[in-house]
Amino acid sequence: MAPRESSSSRPAWASRRVITAGAAAVVLAAAGTATALTASGHPATHNHPVTKARLASSSCGGPAGAAYIALPGYQAFDAVNTVNCDLVQQYNVGDRTVPGNSNDFNYDSTDEGVAMHGSTLYFADTGNDTVAVIDSATLNVDNYSNPAETLIHVGFDPENLAVTPDGSQVWVADTGPQTGLPSLGGIDVISASTLKVTARMHLPTDPRDIAFSPSGATAYVTASDGLLVINTATRKVVTVIRGLGDPEGVTVSPDGSTVYVTNTVRGLVDVISSATDTVTRTIQVGQMPWQLVLASNGRTLYVADGDSDAISVISTASGKVTATISDAGDPVSVALTPDGSQLWVGGLTSGIVTVFDTATDGLVGSFNVGYGQTPNSGDGEEPTGIVLTTTPTPGS
Repeated sequence: MAPRESSSSRPAWASRRVITAGAAAVVLAAAGTATALTASGHPATHNHPVTKARLASSSCGGPAGAAYIALPGYQAFDAVNTVNCDLVQQYNVGDRTVPGNSNDFNYDSTDEGVAMHGSTLYFADTGNDTVAVIDSATLNVDNYSNPAETLIHVGFDPENLAVTPDGSQVWVADTGPQTGLPSLGGIDVISASTLKVTARMHLPTDPRDIAFSPSGATAYVTASDGLLVINTATRKVVTVIRGLGDPEGVTVSPDGSTVYVTNTVRGLVDVISSATDTVTRTIQVGQMPWQLVLASNGRTLYVADGDSDAISVISTASGKVTATISDAGDPVSVALTPDGSQLWVGGLTSGIVTVFDTATDGLVGSFNVGYGQTPNSGDGEEPTGIVLTTTPTPGS
């Protein structure tokens, strides 16, 4: 998922942000209980239960596997052992060799979005207009420059990407520079077998996030105009669902009947029927809701409310927020372990990933991204995307 701001790439819509990194860092550094804050810095008010999260030790326990965390602020990604949240290695990604010197690299990547299918990692490298493809099975703890990395040139400013359910295609959201009309936004379709762009769709707007129906027949793409509903076979926009308040994140229920979209302007999750392409319900969450992730059974939805320093926990059956988990540091990226037992949350301004137990909404642990050991050492690295797998990363 694309971030709202980046130390190396700051799009125009970043000006909407009102939370300050300094304030978030102070809250995170405190040893006491974290409290959700509004954009003005005052405690947030909610009409539902609030679970207080106390930041604990730097290590945490979890199921076997690995986490891969996109860090555009450091032109890299972290490979983390989910058993104990230990950093295995921080790898550079998307950095091209210097012309005439194959032993030197241009460290200019901004890998803002990440997706995974099988052992293959895909990174949207916004700064270089490329997609980086890496086989996680070949990662080498003695080589931070990613052996066997493939770079695919795509459109302008790719900020997010998603893999079709069958793994055969990667769809890339090229947001385009925010320079007015005509729009340079579009979608690139990459063949996962050939690692070539097989199709390009020009769009009159800026695509942001992509989710597929379980069958793969329909793609749902958020953009400033609304939610684009695209037939994946014809690659044609079927309809645009408007009035969603500058939507960002999108996800689809396991049965394909419902689409959930974050409404960043109104602090809502819009619930959409895929049968009628209409909004059937709205759910009030925190301020500036960004990414969201749905449990595999479709019963619980987690929403990162960045400007409220919180995560909203939603029962999809009732359409109500059942708990609000405080998490200072501007949470924007969220992911669930494959077994659904843990929720991993990336703090944009804190550079901290926090892990919660989904059974209790309680804190499991937290850690700075990168190699930092001090409270604010992850600042600027910006964990904007997280994927989790049951397969341990080499060197764990």
